[in-house]
Amino acid sequence: MTTINQALSEARDKLQTTSPSPAVDASILLRHVLGCSTGHLFAWPDKQLSQQQALQFSDVLQQRIEGKPIAYITGEREFWSLTFKVTSDVLIPRPETETLVEFVLEKFSANDVLNVADLGTGSGAIACAIAVEHPQWNIIATDASTAALNIAQLNASALNLENIQFSHGQWFEPLTGLDFDLIISNPPYVAMDDPHLSEGDVRSEPEAALASGEQGMDAITLLARQAGSYLKTDGWLVVEHGYDQQQAVYDCFNQGGFADIVQLTDLAGLPRVTAGRYGKSNA
Repeated sequence: MTTINQALSEARDKLQTTSPSPAVDASILLRHVLGCSTGHLFAWPDKQLSQQQALQFSDVLQQRIEGKPIAYITGEREFWSLTFKVTSDVLIPRPETETLVEFVLEKFSANDVLNVADLGTGSGAIACAIAVEHPQWNIIATDASTAALNIAQLNASALNLENIQFSHGQWFEPLTGLDFDLIISNPPYVAMDDPHLSEGDVRSEPEAALASGEQGMDAITLLARQAGSYLKTDGWLVVEHGYDQQQAVYDCFNQGGFADIVQLTDLAGLPRVTAGRYGKSNA
């Protein structure tokens, strides 16, 4: 029989050539199979896996060796200290996207009652994180993928959120006749021919949620051009983008009629978020 310690050691060895973080992956997968905490693995290193557990661990380990993302194997990913259900129908929530959430929460008063649109919501991570922090805000989350919306709705339900309305459609299509204080989005922003699309976890994620035109700017350009028609006076647009798109996104916002443009870096110090107020600057 295989012990916890042996299982972890063997998994780390097998993942050396296929995973950037063999030890972390091995731990997450074994915790998933055993339904236990990290502390349990350290406290009971000599505890033996049952035959069923050993077989299940071998199966999920092979999936990871073959390149399947950890989040798709376990079916969940943490974001903003919340647990989200994820499948191959949605982009895996990433820590750098928390930069957008942090900006929104710092920029706008919790006492205000805002109407917010989250375009291309995917798993619903951004909308749900904001809804948890500000349950009095009214949020509409849209996505062109019905499958993604289903996942987002499951996540909102699991978090007992009642201030998010989900609507199917491409970008602004579901918003006809509405206006907002704030429009947010983590749109696709990778160039169609970017070699990274065929590397690592990205290989398994939906391409429509990743790539957007030859320069990766198609979706962002559309958002900057059309957002003004759906924003109230002095309403804000906030989008995530690639680290190398800072100037291009700034130009899009400027040409789209946005002022007081702010650009933020993520925890790695890379340009990641651009925000702007629709209308002339008060300066």
